[in-house]
Amino acid sequence: MSSLHRGLDAAALQAALGEAVSQFTIEHLDSCTSTNTLLLERATAKAPCGLTLLADEQTAGRGRRGRTWFSAPGHSLLFSVLWRFKRNTPMMGLSLAVGVALAQALEDLGVEGVGLKWPNDLWLFGHKLGGVLIELVFDADSVLAVIGSGLNLYRHPDWQSQIDQDYTAMDVAINPPPPRELLLGTILRRFADVLGRFEREGFAALQDEWNRRNALQGLPVRVSSENGEHHGICGRAMEDGTLELLADNGSHLKISGGDVSLSLDSRFNS
Repeated sequence: MSSLHRGLDAAALQAALGEAVSQFTIEHLDSCTSTNTLLLERATAKAPCGLTLLADEQTAGRGRRGRTWFSAPGHSLLFSVLWRFKRNTPMMGLSLAVGVALAQALEDLGVEGVGLKWPNDLWLFGHKLGGVLIELVFDADSVLAVIGSGLNLYRHPDWQSQIDQDYTAMDVAINPPPPRELLLGTILRRFADVLGRFEREGFAALQDEWNRRNALQGLPVRVSSENGEHHGICGRAMEDGTLELLADNGSHLKISGGDVSLSLDSRFNS
């Protein structure tokens, strides 16, 4: 592992990476607009697989569907990883696979109550802890995935007025949270394993791992997209990464990616 480690304990990070240490190059930035935006630029300039940008602060952090990702120095873990897949790798379900890796890493560190919300949210005790934003770049013989992740470490007094959903932070489960060297290294070690499995076997190899942590399975949900809205009971993630929905009219629907939001159906809230 080569890196720019301003403010990081390189030895602790290498120890947390373990055997995966040779698969990552980690650069630490005090502040940037967005780690995904910067890494997309690097991807088009032939940056190596495993390049990871870690930022203390993002001034223009991006979430799914154009949302703003709110963060604050010392309160968040913000990073993006560049990963190269073979050109013929089916990419459906990649965000779910990344969710599995994040959940496994937190569980490795003793965090309880971790769940996953389709397609790209990490939950803790029923509230959003973090999220994943994946952007793809295609070249002649490979697919480059820029995998952005943001995790809340500590709650911030200004966030609740800015965020339009319930959120939580890791300090609810572990206070103080693990050092970020241990946290990042453990996550990247799980990334190396899970992304390798994903390339070889597709999401089907990780389907059971995801469904075991499915935070909304069996609950009434509303699925909305630009094509309309469906109400029903949340089912399992399918082997191609789509989500099964038992609709109110009795039909079984497969919800695919794109501009789809999934939330608990307010009609059933008490």
